[in-house]
Amino acid sequence: MSNSNLEQRIAAWLEGRISEADSETLQQELRDSVEARTTFKRFAQLDAVLREVADTESIGMISQASGSSAPIQKTTTIHYIKGALAIAAGIAVMLTVNLYYQYVNANRNIARITGLNGTLSWIGDGGQIVQGDTSQQTSTRWSNTLSEGAELPGGTIEGMAPDSWFKLKFHDGSTGMISGDSILTFSDQGQKELRLRQGRFSADVMPQLEGKPMLIHTSVAVLKVIGTQFDVEAGPESTMLYVREGIVQMLRVHDGKMVDVPANHRVVTTANSDMLLQFVAPERMWIQTPVWENISSSGDQNSIATQEIHDHDGTRNLLVSEEAARLPAQDTEYTIRSGDLFEFRFVWMAGMWWTPQDQIALKLFTTDNDLISGTPTTFATILSGTLIDARAYESASGSATATATEARKRLFIAIDTEDGGGELNGIAHLDNFQLQVTHFPEPGLPRLDDFRLQGTPFPDPLPPPAAEIIIGGNIRNGNFNEN
Repeated sequence: MSNSNLEQRIAAWLEGRISEADSETLQQELRDSVEARTTFKRFAQLDAVLREVADTESIGMISQASGSSAPIQKTTTIHYIKGALAIAAGIAVMLTVNLYYQYVNANRNIARITGLNGTLSWIGDGGQIVQGDTSQQTSTRWSNTLSEGAELPGGTIEGMAPDSWFKLKFHDGSTGMISGDSILTFSDQGQKELRLRQGRFSADVMPQLEGKPMLIHTSVAVLKVIGTQFDVEAGPESTMLYVREGIVQMLRVHDGKMVDVPANHRVVTTANSDMLLQFVAPERMWIQTPVWENISSSGDQNSIATQEIHDHDGTRNLLVSEEAARLPAQDTEYTIRSGDLFEFRFVWMAGMWWTPQDQIALKLFTTDNDLISGTPTTFATILSGTLIDARAYESASGSATATATEARKRLFIAIDTEDGGGELNGIAHLDNFQLQVTHFPEPGLPRLDDFRLQGTPFPDPLPPPAAEIIIGGNIRNGNFNEN
């Protein structure tokens, strides 16, 4: 008996799309195997929780929605009807047990809110809608607010905006957080079971009881977690898993293919993917990142500078933060000339806690002693613009012109942030940074082309000004991969 085939038949029955032949096979498997009956019970319980989310009336409606409310394909065969009734009778017993446990555990809290932001909605075990305390709410009979420190018995939490995030801590010390437009159902009846319907989920899971790993369901996979740190991003047809510490087992629902994902590796799963492991280099500190340094007030060169998770093209990306303890900068070793046109471009993606109003701010500056540690004077600030798609890299570009005031001084750059949402803890990812300069002398000022040796004709016409790349690719570590 194939577990994946069994699970597919169970899912088909619960969704009302099972064929007559598969129904007969499922009946026989349930009669012959204790393991099959246990699997069926687990799926039916999870289905009950998910259907509860969709129904906001009462616990009484859950029993009608769990398994039996899905429209079953009609058939004229008496045999199939008898089989369906037999399975329905078995489910009725299981639901009775399930509802009993829900009743017993209705007031048993399993996790505590340790942080939240933005527009959020939580649907609890009883179908009650509870919104985050920073959400814009419409007054209704069930309106309530979530707040930090509140205890929850389980349910579904939904982040409804790019700047939404929600962090919870289970009683065993395990923590988890969703960010952005994400939907997570979580429960713990002796074993933690979650379903990430969409979005991003990060977790630090304490060692779980033997035989009771944390299970995380997505649209295409099931993750088995014993105790580790990881990030998972789920879409309608794919799941990306990145493991920071420990090992997470990933099983593809489609065919039962399984892979163990170790630390510093990730895998992307779709219906047809090879599920190949990709090595992700450990995060690199400022002190390990050539040319770039942290010139913030903390000056901590041992904090994280770059990473490969959320990469743009298979390479490292710079981690940009609104926090005051981080400010990436570089001494370009370029001497400014009056009339220099500086042009830049990069790609960037919003991360956790980044609001739709926040922006990347490129700052060009000089100092009083031509050292990066000197007193700075910013002569140009160019903004990236606000994000369009919170889940994808976006391009940014801009330009600035130097004047006589900056001439003959050293050029320094800093990649800062411009807060627009009132939260100063947002994170973004930046990659493939390029800065180039084209010298356009101001009218009336001499230029090198104005001088010639006696007897040497002037070029006709004079060559156009040429751009020079100061930072870009492997030039002064513009792709953040240089060692």
